[in-house]
This record gives sequence, structure tokens and C-alpha cells, in this order.
Amino acid sequence: MLDQICEALREGTFDPQHAGEVFLRSDAAMALKSTLSDARVQVNGKDEVRGVSFMGARFTPDLVVDSGGQQTAITITLLRGDASPITSALAGALVLAARYPAVVAFILDRRLVKRNPFDDTSDTPAQRALSDSERSLIEQLGKRHNVYVEVRLQDPFGW
Repeated sequence: MLDQICEALREGTFDPQHAGEVFLRSDAAMALKSTLSDARVQVNGKDEVRGVSFMGARFTPDLVVDSGGQQTAITITLLRGDASPITSALAGALVLAARYPAVVAFILDRRLVKRNPFDDTSDTPAQRALSDSERSLIEQLGKRHNVYVEVRLQDPFGW
């Protein structure tokens, strides 16, 4: 089921004009429902989604997918200017792992890619790939804590 959830988020339609939590949750829920037709998808703010409190902070997933009694929490993080929201996204996903058997931390990266000034202007800018240490961290989060990180690059203008 986790592979299907990650694939649905990777392939889903996220309107670049919408950046608010409500829109992102709605787009993700539609993508999940179209892929996982037999699963129940709960959306935070619309349905009752249970969160976790830790030292006074409240962590609540954006979506919860329930399929065959197996629940998976999903958090959605949008990157527009810098990568600082990743820290709180991963910390929140680790806290949610205490309540949910699996957590998917979905990161929608809409940051502008800076061009090399010596490149041909007709070429598309190169996308930054994950480093070996970043891939290793993602792998360890999955193995040790059932926290799966899915990163999707999206042009901020939809071109």
C-alpha cells in the first residue's frame, strides 16, 4: 500500500496556482482516491484526524489513509523559497510514527532553479538530485521508523 500511496502523490495533479494547505490536501486526497479506490481517505480540517502531542506541541497529519485496517499518516510540505520547512516536516513525521504504523512525508518542491549564466538560454535548468547522504537518511527513516519521504519537483509556474 505504501508504494501505491507514494506513486499516487508522485503522479497526482497539484495546481501550481494553489499553495494553501486546504488546496494541497484536496489535490492529494483526489490523487489518493483515484489510485486507492477501496481505501478511506481522511482529510485534516474536513474529517476527524487524530494527532499526537509532544511536550506541548501538537502534530497532526494532513491526511490519513485507512486500507484494510492499516492506517498511514501523510504530511504535506511545500517548499517555495528555501529548504527550512524540511526540518519541521521530518520532526513531525517522526512524532506521528508513535501513533501511526507508517508515515509518508510528502515534500512538494516548487523552488526556482537557478540557471548557470553560461548555459544556453534554450536549455532547461538542471534539477538537483539527492546526495548519497540524503538518500541514506531517507532509507534509514524508512527502515527504522516507518517514515517514508517522497520528494516531488514541480515547476512553480506549471510550465
